[in-house]
Amino acid sequence: MITAVVAAGLVVPGAAAYAATPTPEQQWTQVQQLLSGIRGRWTDQSYAGAVTRAMPSTALLGNGDIGVTSGGGAGFKTFYVSKGNFWQGNPNPSFVALGGLTIVPVGGGTGSTNLALGASASASSSHPSLPPGRAVSGQWGSGYEGWVSEVGKPQTLTVDLGTAKTFTRYLVRHDSAARPAETANNTRNFQVQVSGNGSAWSTLDTVTNNTAATTDRTVAGATARYVRLQISEPTQGSTPDSAANPRARIGQFELYGPGGGPTPPPAGPFLEEQNILRGDVDTTMTIGGQPVTMRTWTAANDNLMVTSIQSRGTGPVRLEAQTWSGSQDARSGFSNTAGVSGSTTWAARSTPTGSRWVSRAALATRLVGGSPVGTPTASGNTARLSFDLAPNQTIRLVTAVAGGGQNPADPAPSARSLAEAQSGGSLDTLYDQHVEWWKQYWLRSYVDLNDDVLEKFYYGALYHFGSSTRNGRTAPGLYGIWATSDSPQFSGDMHLNYNFMANFYGAYSANRAEYALPYHDLVLAYLPEARRRSTQDLNRVNPGYIGGRFGTGGIPGGVLFPVGIGPFGSTADDNYHQQVVNSLFAVSQFIAYYDYTQDRTFLSTKAYPFMKEVATFFRSYLEYNSGTGRYTVWGGPHEGTWGRNPSPDVGLLKYLFAALIDASVDLNADAGLRAGWQQILTGLPPTPTTTHNGQPVFALADPGTITGGDTRAIRPGDNTVNLEFIHPGEVLGINSPAGDRQIAVNTLNAMNSWGQDNSFPKVFTQAARVGYPAQALIDQLRNQINTKIDPNLRIRDPFHGLEKAGATEAVNNLLLQSDDGILRVFPVWPAGRDASFVKLRDKDALLVSSVFTGGRVGYVDVTSEAGRPVRLQNPWGSQAVVVTRVGGGVVAHTVSGNVISFSTQAGGTYNVVPQ
Repeated sequence: MITAVVAAGLVVPGAAAYAATPTPEQQWTQVQQLLSGIRGRWTDQSYAGAVTRAMPSTALLGNGDIGVTSGGGAGFKTFYVSKGNFWQGNPNPSFVALGGLTIVPVGGGTGSTNLALGASASASSSHPSLPPGRAVSGQWGSGYEGWVSEVGKPQTLTVDLGTAKTFTRYLVRHDSAARPAETANNTRNFQVQVSGNGSAWSTLDTVTNNTAATTDRTVAGATARYVRLQISEPTQGSTPDSAANPRARIGQFELYGPGGGPTPPPAGPFLEEQNILRGDVDTTMTIGGQPVTMRTWTAANDNLMVTSIQSRGTGPVRLEAQTWSGSQDARSGFSNTAGVSGSTTWAARSTPTGSRWVSRAALATRLVGGSPVGTPTASGNTARLSFDLAPNQTIRLVTAVAGGGQNPADPAPSARSLAEAQSGGSLDTLYDQHVEWWKQYWLRSYVDLNDDVLEKFYYGALYHFGSSTRNGRTAPGLYGIWATSDSPQFSGDMHLNYNFMANFYGAYSANRAEYALPYHDLVLAYLPEARRRSTQDLNRVNPGYIGGRFGTGGIPGGVLFPVGIGPFGSTADDNYHQQVVNSLFAVSQFIAYYDYTQDRTFLSTKAYPFMKEVATFFRSYLEYNSGTGRYTVWGGPHEGTWGRNPSPDVGLLKYLFAALIDASVDLNADAGLRAGWQQILTGLPPTPTTTHNGQPVFALADPGTITGGDTRAIRPGDNTVNLEFIHPGEVLGINSPAGDRQIAVNTLNAMNSWGQDNSFPKVFTQAARVGYPAQALIDQLRNQINTKIDPNLRIRDPFHGLEKAGATEAVNNLLLQSDDGILRVFPVWPAGRDASFVKLRDKDALLVSSVFTGGRVGYVDVTSEAGRPVRLQNPWGSQAVVVTRVGGGVVAHTVSGNVISFSTQAGGTYNVVPQ
């Protein structure tokens, strides 16, 4: 909703347009209006996609260090807690799960509570996506696959109840209970066995020749801590697949005490909402027969998760808070422990030992506003605290998190101290700080697009980004800071052939550049290894080519990156895929950070030295033809391919050497090197082109030179690698020659890659940068959002995650772009659609605000943080303008070719309006 504001800052109902940026109070009012209706929303308790090898699809919280994933089942609640720097080092680096907090009702004498619910589960083998914990998750429902083993028999599923418990009835829900057509996969022969110590087992019941979808049997009372299914025939063997590829498939394994049994789903409404304006998860549910509301949040600056629970019922309910460590698909070698200290419960986890680091992290939970019932207990990986909740009473469970990193001391004492330091008053203060943090985050910049679909994606993506990265913390990898698996795809690493960078693509233009600083720190930490690889490992890129030029040696003084790195200078994916472009992708974000902030300290201490090392590598790596004065680069445009002059390599090289020369001038450094850098920049080849359906298009590499797998110069429907010279390469832009931009439009149409999963963070930005027809571009983006957005506002993709937030850059570029030093407002925006933006950031450290209503720009406000001159494409065509410094009078300006130019002073704000 666009609200008109005149220069004096007064709201004028019905006025034609803004004359100046809204006041801070008006900005906050507008932000609340924009975000109040954008929420994740769930009305069932399936929590689909909570436990995953990719990015979760349920409600998410985070403060840049701890991540919280909402989960649970019918009648109970779980919050999976992860930590951004909790990475295993052995046998290979990987982001891994930490543990969580589960809130369950405490069963009475009826035995109706499922004793196996939420218990620790292990198995003889597991499909990577279907771990044993799913068989005791309570999430069973139509179509649900619980635990699924690898192919083979026999198989076992073992449940650790934490303490010895008595049960007289068990249920096994086989595959066809949830998937009726899969009768061939129902378990045929199995035994139920019990143990007090997990090693000596006795058989309680034997089932043979079962064909039923559910086995529901009453047994003589058994008291045991460990219960397992010993499965000798996991399928019926009645189909070729079930006979040749037998897998155990247990949808749910349930245990009940005397007189107990499964109960219907809790009566009463269920609603969970992810409130991105405040950074809360709000839950309304029934637990233990009583309705309750919960509010869960993470502290802004402390590693605390707080869940308040308020009873809305008429009777008391006894609840148990279980603090646990581990993962439903736990790998071997981890150590999971739990304990009690007074009334504080805790759980800790250590990663496997080996030649690399060991990481340790811990959670500690304390009850505030109530008193424990009895003495808290701990066994195995779980500590339990019971408490009563009276009608209308509110209690808070505060869970502190500590540890992570390399070889820390035991983190449990720190977690306990942080939890025990909290009181009702401190939690009130922390919540106020938490809400204020999100308020200031949203006020960094905002856009009003008058389009619910675009805004839902845009603000959801900024929410996930802001939740997962903070200065001084470990940068988020593929799946942000949310780990609910010990086996994330691609190790959850920092993929350097675009994925890791894409997390941060929109950070600069959205005026949140400081949230990219963890990216720079993580890349710089890898430099010692990248230097070693440049001298010792280069031959692995392509032995045939490298050996002919460098033998078994390498390039001293340069850097070479593999495709996947991790924190602490580690390597997570030690492959090159015949690519040398990873360092160019990595350095692109250093250049962008400086371009947008003009932070000279960052340039001199971080960006410029890194840029020089990347340039040193390519000065040796590039082939030079002295006769033509041209350079050639060989590399892999796609993973596993090889070609001459790959378009991303050529584009990013031009971006690097142009920026390097400018930085040398800005810093008054290395004047003697500039001529050499300029020679390379001038001699780099043009972006390769080819012809597709009779039209010129941009190619992956020089046509006819590509080898390996798919040798086509353009791959319609695939990843738009052939346009990465536009973004992040910055070679072709909105002010480039029309003919070059038309070739880019031809390429976008020929590729038709709007729905390709890898392309989402890049293709829409690439299209906006070349002036693709505005309404057609918006329609393509809206279609992908409508098709793929999850309830938690992320763009769904089975392999990728946080990188989808990078498409916020495309939205910003619809409204504001700077190319060749010239600012343009609403450069790719339909003439008939109203929109506005406040404090978007552009190059030269300029903060820009503007409004477009009734087909006309109302004003342009520019705050110049670094005092750089402004060149603005006149949004009113040839109409004369007035430039005023806010609080300082009229500013002289010149106009040439409809470009308005004026000088600025650092910190000044300049208002431009038509005369």
